[in-house]
Amino acid sequence: MQDKQSLTHTHLSYRSVVDAIEEVIGENGKKAVLRFTGLEHLIDDPVDYDPEARVPYEYVTKLFFGVREIMGNKGYNAVMYRGGLISVKNIVDHSEPLRALIAMELDPVEKLKMGYQAYVRNTGHDPEEILKHITESREILIHRADCSECNELVKMNEMIKGITKPGCFFIKGIMQGIGDSFKEEIAVMVEESKCRLIGDKECMFRIKYEI
Repeated sequence: MQDKQSLTHTHLSYRSVVDAIEEVIGENGKKAVLRFTGLEHLIDDPVDYDPEARVPYEYVTKLFFGVREIMGNKGYNAVMYRGGLISVKNIVDHSEPLRALIAMELDPVEKLKMGYQAYVRNTGHDPEEILKHITESREILIHRADCSECNELVKMNEMIKGITKPGCFFIKGIMQGIGDSFKEEIAVMVEESKCRLIGDKECMFRIKYEI
């Protein structure tokens, strides 16, 4: 079931996407995207890096739609994946609990799992319900039937006709960024194996790891 928290993003994540837009296409490109999406007030008054405060859902959809409209699917994928990676970097910089987790002397697989459990809880979900750890194949699966990144697009069939591969690159970038936070102890590779944009009933992120 979708709720307000699962469909919004924190100020920190949202600001990270805006930072990624500027990193990829420059300051003028960022301003053009914000003006195009009706978010020009964020040029002079950007949201901060608060990991707790959340932006309105309409801000999320406007920004994501705007990047895709201006840059196309491939450009969107590049910007949003980078935005996900930057989000996690910023979370590490602004979150003492995550830094403490990274520094803990625990089994690296358990630390990795705890990192993803924290992410799932932040999206408003119960890890027991949507996260599965398969020790035999060394992978963590995260199921999202209400993925916020593609939520609006799946309602608009005309807009997803050109999408033939899983396309939730912001969330994929976050998943990779979480894994990379523990790269001194464990290597992680993330793939989105199911996606609602290509007709699946859910988005599923498969996190494979090696000690």
